[in-house]
Amino acid sequence: MLLFEQTDNLTALTTEILEGRSGLREIARYLTAPPVSDDDLKTLAGLGSPSGAAFLAEMLKVISMSLDPRRFPWLFGEPRRRPTADEILSAQKWTAGLLAAQRAVTSRRSAAARRQEEAVEAALLRAPLCLTKVRARDVLSAREFLAAGEFCRQSKVGRTRADFTIGLHDRLLLIECKSSNSEVNSYKRLNHEVGNKAGSWRESFGESVVPAAVLAGVFKLDNLEAAQRSGIAIFWEHDLKTLVDYARLMR
Repeated sequence: MLLFEQTDNLTALTTEILEGRSGLREIARYLTAPPVSDDDLKTLAGLGSPSGAAFLAEMLKVISMSLDPRRFPWLFGEPRRRPTADEILSAQKWTAGLLAAQRAVTSRRSAAARRQEEAVEAALLRAPLCLTKVRARDVLSAREFLAAGEFCRQSKVGRTRADFTIGLHDRLLLIECKSSNSEVNSYKRLNHEVGNKAGSWRESFGESVVPAAVLAGVFKLDNLEAAQRSGIAIFWEHDLKTLVDYARLMR
């Protein structure tokens, strides 16, 4: 593994591995126990220094302090020792496995999101008296609302982005597409992710927006009911006619 070669089996970690051109920062994040996301790494590093070389140094400090002692036992003895060939091979395979598993999860999630968004767009375009797709644009004030019957994808509304923005008669329908494979995961996808965006949209535009979610997969009934009580409209990927009928009725 290149990272092990360039750092003398992690005994000589430097900020160069965290620079964008090296391409090694993603791998470095998986040296820790548990692995740390890039956003969390930036947040933790930002507590000490905001930018530049000092920021990279703080990133490296976070990683160095969180290295996995079970994977890299040669780094934790006093004094440090050279790793055995078996330890290096085991550590490389272990790290590669963690990275591959996360990439597979991310790839499946991205594929599911693309499928959902494409299904929603197709349903809107083929419906009788179909809606008109327009170029995505930022909606930072009520003057920039889409006209009734227009929709666009990936538009920034207020401070955060919506998967779909649909112009209704006197308001905007803002849709997030979410899939979940478990009841536990459904809280994060619906109540946390969509709920946070809904709160932000309402803070910017009040009752002039209708937050909504198009869902697929497994969602806990309690989470669905809580989302609806908070004012989030729920539609299902397998029944997009309901969404189309609602959008047409409110035009």
